[in-house]
Amino acid sequence: MFGNHLNKIGHRDTETQRHKNEKPLYPCASVASSDSRRTRRRPSFGALLMLALAINGLVTLAGIIQPARAYNQELEKLNRFVQTSNAPGDEVAIFLEGRDLIAEEAWEDAANKFAQYIDKYPKGKDVDAALYWRSYALVKEEKFNEADRMIGRLLSQFPNSRWKRDAEALRLQRPTRHVPDNIDNLPDEERVIALQSLFQGNPEQGAVLAANILHSSTASRRLKETAISLLGQHGAAQDKDMLIDIVRNNTDSQLRKMAIFWLSQTNDESVLDLLKQFATSADDEISKAAIFGITQHRSPRVDAILAEMARSGANRRQREEAIFWISQRDSAGNDDLLIQIFESDKDPQIRKRVIFALTQRHSEAARAKLFEIARSASDSELRGDAIFWVGQRGDNLAADELTRLLDSERDTDVRKKIVFSLSQMNNPKARAKLMDVVRGSDDPELRGETVFWLAQTGGDQIVEFLSQLYDSEKAIAVKKKIIFALTQTKNHKAALRKLMAIGKSDPSPEARKEAIFWIGQSRDPEAIKFIEDLLK
Repeated sequence: MFGNHLNKIGHRDTETQRHKNEKPLYPCASVASSDSRRTRRRPSFGALLMLALAINGLVTLAGIIQPARAYNQELEKLNRFVQTSNAPGDEVAIFLEGRDLIAEEAWEDAANKFAQYIDKYPKGKDVDAALYWRSYALVKEEKFNEADRMIGRLLSQFPNSRWKRDAEALRLQRPTRHVPDNIDNLPDEERVIALQSLFQGNPEQGAVLAANILHSSTASRRLKETAISLLGQHGAAQDKDMLIDIVRNNTDSQLRKMAIFWLSQTNDESVLDLLKQFATSADDEISKAAIFGITQHRSPRVDAILAEMARSGANRRQREEAIFWISQRDSAGNDDLLIQIFESDKDPQIRKRVIFALTQRHSEAARAKLFEIARSASDSELRGDAIFWVGQRGDNLAADELTRLLDSERDTDVRKKIVFSLSQMNNPKARAKLMDVVRGSDDPELRGETVFWLAQTGGDQIVEFLSQLYDSEKAIAVKKKIIFALTQTKNHKAALRKLMAIGKSDPSPEARKEAIFWIGQSRDPEAIKFIEDLLK
């Protein structure tokens, strides 16, 4: 109702602004689920992991999202075909059932369903489509010989079929031991399929073709990304050497990061030493990718390597990355390691990173240290950071700790930070403490600040509380804060009516003027009528 006019009073959310970039370097990815089995297949755990890596730039979406996208495009293609078909209803019904089976990835049943159409309607309008979709399901079952016969029948009986190009591309998915003669003339989509098929049927020859693609100046980025993914999945020694060469010598940062990721999946001890070298790169993105790669290795040396980087890495960025990944690992002793770094290091940025890392831990030791920093750190900025992150925990223990801290603290600036942290918690105990501050604090400035943040917490009772508070408040500065706070609540109607009551009959001219100003910013019909009545 009134939110678009915040700039009129110049109140800035400085705490949120200060902390907005302090977040996990590699947040989890979310994949939206769908209730419709016809539009999206259920992603596997591996797909979710790879998507998370892609979002963070450690691997690209080629070879990860593209197969899923291709699948969805095929399904959408079948959907459109069924929806626009003018074939008789009983024929369309079979296609509808076949479409649903493909959406469910019930490949054998889908192949049988389209075979049913071909047998029942040999002269039907859509026999070519049924041949294609039967072939599609057979390829998914890896019944390549049978699929090839269906494709051959489609191409010979229906040379002008709309499904001809799709069928030719589908045929390329059959594992093969030989590079197609015309591969250089194929579009990228089909070259990718051909390369995948070659790796399935003849991995050594696939690796040769991948090397040629990677050294080609004309090959597309997508094709090169596919080549790197296939080399990484194949895992042969010569493939590892090619990946190392890409990291060392390729000029494309994205391809280098992708190669680093696949190197990290080899679990070769010598690769771990290479990743340590790459982690010292002057290129921050390469360094980040290498450190993440180290965390993916299964070697028992990983924790010691990360600890060494965190304590004495080549630069601050490397140390910060190592500290973050230490916080994500369940290894025994990591709490103590983080605490030791905080106690011994003098770099404020490193200490801030450790504070954040402690928030990622779920141990009593990490919680206790975070609370201790919030209570007694000598550096006020570090203390403010800890106070903020205590609030982000959101639980009753954090609310109790901040409450005790607020009761014992005398510095107004620190108390404001505690109030802000409490306001971010969405916790009943935290909200109750804010109400206590507003009712009982003898510091008008702190009370005004608390009123503002309390209004941001929402809740059905906030307007009623603020209205009662206004009626009992004596300080005009705090009353003006309450008026503004009412404009920020979610219960707009109740807040507007309180503002109109203030604007109409409050004994303070200054308060009436403030209320009328904010009423004038609203487009609510009641507010407009109120202003019109005032002007009569």
